[in-house]
Amino acid sequence: MLLRTWILATRPWSLVMTFVSTSLAGIMAYSSGTFSFYIFFLTMIGLLVAHMAANMTNDWYDVKDGVDVKATTSEYRPHPLLLGEVDKKSYIIVILTLYGIGLSISIYLTYLRGILVLIFSFLGVFFGIFYTADPVKLKYRALGEISVFLSFGPLMVGGAFYAISGFFSWKPIFASVPIGLLVSLVLLANNLRDKEYDKKVGVTTLVTDLDESRGLRYYKALLFSSFIITALLIIVRVLSPFALISFITIKEAVKIMRAFNNKIPLNSDVITSQLTLHFGVLLTLGEFLNVVYNTII
Repeated sequence: MLLRTWILATRPWSLVMTFVSTSLAGIMAYSSGTFSFYIFFLTMIGLLVAHMAANMTNDWYDVKDGVDVKATTSEYRPHPLLLGEVDKKSYIIVILTLYGIGLSISIYLTYLRGILVLIFSFLGVFFGIFYTADPVKLKYRALGEISVFLSFGPLMVGGAFYAISGFFSWKPIFASVPIGLLVSLVLLANNLRDKEYDKKVGVTTLVTDLDESRGLRYYKALLFSSFIITALLIIVRVLSPFALISFITIKEAVKIMRAFNNKIPLNSDVITSQLTLHFGVLLTLGEFLNVVYNTII
């Protein structure tokens, strides 16, 4: 029971997007002709551990600053820290331990691959910690969506590709844009739902000062731009034609839009994250199928 509580404290359901982004980087590294399963495995573990630490750090500051409260936050997801199910001192120790593991992996990969690994790692940790931490608090300055886009898109995919392959390329960074946009869309869906509450607790988001219709138009534009950018990336050969399999999710996207037109649902972030996951998995699967196809022929 205690182990389950600590696992829930890391928000494990969100880790799947780190797995998807890192897998995409690994597949692209393999396609480039430079792939090490050992390095790929280490990179995956390092990023997952860093993501867990960032999730716990964000929850710590949201509870500390009174943003997460039992009356609202606990309705949407498990929150062991908020509900007093974990000891605060132990909570801090776990965060520091996770960051220590991630840093150790990063330093080792820097030794193997070069200083750029450490730079990518530093930027990722910066956005992870200061998303809610003093004195920057990106979430409070309408920079939350941008931070999430950079973290799960260019930084994660581009950084993982460099660590795995040993060389820098713009290709994985460009390829990460649709996934990064959709991950940031999950946060936007959450902010649309919590717009009035965010105002009360002093959180400024991209939609805080917009009426619902304008906020919804912004959501739609971001959603469908992900598909448009994917198509453009296929045309310019950053992604393979197999990536078109991700367009299966257009039907799901349209269904979400119709639901949002009536009212922003309480599970707006959940259904958006499901779409993001389905899109990301299919896009990555498409690139994997491309590798298989090129191997066969």
